[in-house]
Amino acid sequence: MSGLRERLGRLRSESVSQQSQPPASLEEEKIADATDQEGESFAVPKAFRSIGVAQKETEFGSFLLRKIEYSFPYRHGTHELADLHGCSPFLQPIAFRQNKKDEVIAPEHLLFLDTETTGLGVGTGNVPFMIGFGYITETAFVVEQTLIRHPGEEKAMLSYLLGHMKNKSHLVTYNGRTFDWPVLTNRFILNGWRKSGADPGHIDFLHPSRALWRTTLPSCRLSTVEVERLGIQRGEDVPGSLAPALYFQYLSDGNPDHLHGVYTHNEKDILTLASLCVHFGLLLSGRNDAEIIEASESEELFRTASWLEQHGEAILAERLFDRLGEREVIGEGGWSLALAARFKRSGQYARALPLWKKASEYAEAATAPKLDAHVELAMYFEHRDKRLDMALHYAEKALELALRRARLISDAKKRREEKEALQRRVARLREKISRASERKS
Repeated sequence: MSGLRERLGRLRSESVSQQSQPPASLEEEKIADATDQEGESFAVPKAFRSIGVAQKETEFGSFLLRKIEYSFPYRHGTHELADLHGCSPFLQPIAFRQNKKDEVIAPEHLLFLDTETTGLGVGTGNVPFMIGFGYITETAFVVEQTLIRHPGEEKAMLSYLLGHMKNKSHLVTYNGRTFDWPVLTNRFILNGWRKSGADPGHIDFLHPSRALWRTTLPSCRLSTVEVERLGIQRGEDVPGSLAPALYFQYLSDGNPDHLHGVYTHNEKDILTLASLCVHFGLLLSGRNDAEIIEASESEELFRTASWLEQHGEAILAERLFDRLGEREVIGEGGWSLALAARFKRSGQYARALPLWKKASEYAEAATAPKLDAHVELAMYFEHRDKRLDMALHYAEKALELALRRARLISDAKKRREEKEALQRRVARLREKISRASERKS
């Protein structure tokens, strides 16, 4: 990290030197004594100005600022961003679970945040060279992106961010609670600010995304989620992992073209955060449950229902559980056994029984069969239905499956204990059937 600081310091000195005697290739692109729409002076290369970047002056110095307004109606993927006005209040259960505070979520008090940094860690040597944030107004969704040309501009950039945070209650991020915000907190401290109040609330969509999609998507990276679940197609995109290298290229030769893709990537990330906000708001409001039931595969539908139940939406969750129990195909996921266990805990054996039977049929055809459904059926028929012949049938079938899959279990102790437990169950049931037969005779 010390090497990084030395490099940034050296590049800062070079930047100062270049400002006094700019290279001829860049001199032609400079604008002197010009003003932007707010009457502030700027002198930035044409390649920056072509994408709407201007110089921003503050009491702590200058930095580069890009501002884009998406007037409503504006759709990012499947969601209309104007729906943030109606959907944001429904995010309260997410905010409560993450912050342990019961607060009203107002759309105008949300700040959508994403940073591009010089590294991947959260230590003091990791510098956020670009801070992108978005917010909603009555008529538009606004994205602002700040950029520092050398370390001396960092305090001005951070001051500008703090100004936008003053009337905001929650930061909306994707892994921002454990990355973006800790990085920014370190930079605030290093630039002379000390904590004077409570941290902002967080609505970090990485956690609900993992809860819903970790077993049904290739990954829960934001780029995957937006394509698979939000209908967003970016086309060519600069991966966030390349942003540090591109920034260092810019620092080395002063060519703004290196950062065009970084600006676009960061901008799209912020728009996707807004789209996720609408998506989860609609989910918690119940306004799109019919669409979810129709489109979701069973594993995801179970996870969605469980997530809704955890967030206090029991009625919505029960509706999804009911529809899930009606599905004919079990598949490889463990949702059927989990749903059956839920019904069992509430004493709804009539709803659990068909799920166990479907799961047992699937297990018998599987290469690596699970025994859970057969064991549950053996217990059900022994203790509740009192049909010992059926209990024995499922116990014997479970033992058969255990012997078949034994070669797949490397733990010899677990393999032995599993087999012995089933052998005892089979022996007990045979003994009970024998005694019952003797009493009849």
